[in-house]
Amino acid sequence: MEDQLLSIIKNEDKKNPLTDQEIAQKLGISRSKVTSLRTRSNIASSNNRRKALIIGVMEKIMLAKADYTDRYITDILLDDGFVISRSQVRGLMKEIEAKNKDGIDYSHASDYANKIKVVKDKLDEKDGFEGLIGADGSLKEKISSLKSAMMYPPNGLNTIIHGPTGVGKSDMAECMYRFSVINGFKKKGSPFIVFNCADYAENPNLLIAHLFGVQKGAYTGADSSKEGIVERADGGILFLDEVHRLPSTGQEILFSLIDRGVYRRLGETTAERKAKVLIICATTGDPNSDLLNTFKRRIPMIIELPSLDSRPKKERYKLILKFFEIEAKRVNKNFVIAKNVINKLMNYKCSGNIGQLKSDIQVTCARAFSKIEIGEDFVFVGEDSLRSYVRKSSDKEVFSWIEDVFIDISDFKSTSTGMHKNAISEIHQYAEKELKILGHSHYSEEEIKNIFLGKLDKKFDELILDRSAAVREELKSYINGEMSEKVFEIMQKVIAMLRTQYEHINSSLYPALAIHIQHTLERIKNGKKIVNPSLSKISSSMPEEYELARYIASISENISKLSIPEDELGYLAYYINKFCIKDDKVKENVKVLIVTHGKVGIEMANVVNNLMGVECTIGLEIPLESSSSEGIEKCISQISSINAPNGLIILIDMGSLVIIGNEVEKRFKIKTKTISRVDTLLAMEIGKMAAIESKKFEDISDYCDKINKNPSDENKDQYTEKEEREKVVISLCLSGHGNAKNLKQLLDSSISTRGLDINVIPVGFLDEIGVENRLEEIEKTKKIVCIVGTIGINYKNIPYINYRKVLSGYGIEEVVNLCYQEDDDLKLSGTSEGRLSDIILEEFIYENFEGISKEYVIDSMVARLQEKGYVDSRFILSVYKRESMGTLVFKSKVAIPHGLPENVKKPVISIAKLSKPIVWDNEFMVDCVALIAIKENNQAEMKKLFKILGDDDKIEQISKATSKKEIMDIFVD
Repeated sequence: MEDQLLSIIKNEDKKNPLTDQEIAQKLGISRSKVTSLRTRSNIASSNNRRKALIIGVMEKIMLAKADYTDRYITDILLDDGFVISRSQVRGLMKEIEAKNKDGIDYSHASDYANKIKVVKDKLDEKDGFEGLIGADGSLKEKISSLKSAMMYPPNGLNTIIHGPTGVGKSDMAECMYRFSVINGFKKKGSPFIVFNCADYAENPNLLIAHLFGVQKGAYTGADSSKEGIVERADGGILFLDEVHRLPSTGQEILFSLIDRGVYRRLGETTAERKAKVLIICATTGDPNSDLLNTFKRRIPMIIELPSLDSRPKKERYKLILKFFEIEAKRVNKNFVIAKNVINKLMNYKCSGNIGQLKSDIQVTCARAFSKIEIGEDFVFVGEDSLRSYVRKSSDKEVFSWIEDVFIDISDFKSTSTGMHKNAISEIHQYAEKELKILGHSHYSEEEIKNIFLGKLDKKFDELILDRSAAVREELKSYINGEMSEKVFEIMQKVIAMLRTQYEHINSSLYPALAIHIQHTLERIKNGKKIVNPSLSKISSSMPEEYELARYIASISENISKLSIPEDELGYLAYYINKFCIKDDKVKENVKVLIVTHGKVGIEMANVVNNLMGVECTIGLEIPLESSSSEGIEKCISQISSINAPNGLIILIDMGSLVIIGNEVEKRFKIKTKTISRVDTLLAMEIGKMAAIESKKFEDISDYCDKINKNPSDENKDQYTEKEEREKVVISLCLSGHGNAKNLKQLLDSSISTRGLDINVIPVGFLDEIGVENRLEEIEKTKKIVCIVGTIGINYKNIPYINYRKVLSGYGIEEVVNLCYQEDDDLKLSGTSEGRLSDIILEEFIYENFEGISKEYVIDSMVARLQEKGYVDSRFILSVYKRESMGTLVFKSKVAIPHGLPENVKKPVISIAKLSKPIVWDNEFMVDCVALIAIKENNQAEMKKLFKILGDDDKIEQISKATSKKEIMDIFVD
């Protein structure tokens, strides 16, 4: 029994050790027995076991902040995972202060304290761009450049922002101004002056007067001197809108200001005035054609903003919601926006970009507002309120993730037009909003129950992954409220109870459930109703969690002295279901591996596991210096120790690792799915499906197919040479090693079962002596019945059968029939003469490619072809599958990777002349790579390519070429 006790304590959460009562429940003995065993083993109580750890952390916090308070320290400890109340913190603070009353030298703040300070500082950090939609997306690089321009000493860089009408050039300029003030590059209160150049484009004198001011007596009627906008902008920013409307003379007027920071008022001839002004220009024109070169070269930073159509759809969606929120606040009414309205706004052609979108939404809201009845507290926005050209636009794309939206004006902060985020994890408020939306729909009561349950499930999935600063700040604000001590007491008992039932508890449960219970008690105290229309469905689908929820409710009632309604049990049960997992469930789950070159996979797995609160992904590292075969063997060795009876999902970072899944299936008889994609969001989603939702392998595999379209679990066929016979069938592919051998295996089996004794010979189209010469050699001793392959060929009218017909079964019958015939009576139509210039394009030629490895070169070249629409997402896997069956290298210098024709959308050949030779399959040192993506009817082009690559002089010319054009000329002459 003592050994069991020691084992339990050894594996407990060091920040929140188990109490004697919790240990007693685990061991099935009395609490007094545990206390006796613990004392006999010289083990401290739960509070004392963590005391040294907490005091150590608290001392570091107290050192980092001289004006610390018990509230501040409690906030940080909770954020760091400790379950502790302010009263406990106060007691420990007194101990620390008493111990250190004589003074101790703490001159160096610890890394931990510094880390806390940095995090705290970041929570309050604003940079002027934080409210700009797209700041972390399509505009991220633009904003980074603009920040650099504002930071550049001594006064920043003058900037031109160009793009179509309505893309947000003025907003961007204002953000630049805010950034410069917030970060101290401009003084607080420094001016931001806007000047529309179009107003004075045709009158240079009037332009000078407005820009630089007027000296008294400069012209008749100039009775006094007047300052210009340059003078008003001194020390700040001058924003010149529509700068392309300035004539040449107007642009030249600004030269002295830009060059030397000096100007003269209209009418001044000798004296020069000084102004320290940063100029930001905006134009809808092309700076290269609409501005003088002499003006443009004085503006070093030129940034183009994208049109609305070219920005991600998620950003357009956020813009739509933002504009509706602004209108809701303007009219002081709640809004219900139908999802079909949002879909229309997402799809229509918005030629005026963001500006037009905002205007169209304003008109839509005005029309909807005019239809409300007196006394109604919300505005319903339906399709009939849209402008006709928006309403009549085609729904070219349906966004299934878009739902009806309820905008509650009580969620707005008084200082912001954005939604207030303090309800980010408030389930009751979320439920109220969704039920209001559903209440305005035409759904039946049963449909509302089902829809609401689906929405609730989605909301809890978001909560599991939500580690945002907003949630942490919300927790800190609520724990200091009137009931905070009661909530702490409730949570300590709840967590203790859940630990006896579940081995894996997501670390996000404490803050999420603590906030929820705080909200619940506040609602009950304030007489607000708690409604859960899906209660019966939750209680029947989660009976165990529902009973535990009843126990949590009783704990809350005993401590708060408030009555918890039955509907609340449904929400509590959901928290348990989503955040708590039993050990036996984890063992049965599908396992998820993240395999990468370097430590990225391991680090990503740690991040995902930390977010999920359970080990749902496993990271494996392949050393960067390892070859593909070595890395795969090492990886499989590590996989052998993983218990995954119900399947394995493998995320890989390079297509060269695609055969891992095949090898695992062969050796360990485990179902596998390999996905050639590694990113945190995908790992989190698949990890959640496997570890938290316990979905079956087939369901996860189907999901992977939908989002990846890169199935890589086809088994690699083997080839067994057979004795040659008089009649033969030729299996043809580009190299003679990949699909040619696969076809041979299939045909051997099919032909032999028909009683025929005919051999199948694999041949490569790019054979070293030429495909026709190779076929002629074979014909000297064999009779070629037909040719089956991936590349069409017209050879002596011998019948050609496409490999896809063979795979479908129809082609096999055709091959068998031909084998029975004495003569070749089926003819193949000729093919047209192809030109290399049609499929070797300059944009896919690389004259000085930095190739790190074979895999890097292939991945980079294929990615470019896929990006431009020449190949589909399966092409890269077919390339690596062929490479794994045998590589193709000419003259020991030129590597020829190639994939399946069926994965080619438009035929193309990409040429990369490497900056230095690289190892290719531990056998060759290649300095040129020709990646081939062709259709079956491109055999003429292949002959020409082979002729060039077989010519030593041409290879030498390629190695000496210094430009894309030189390389292009070698192939198209």
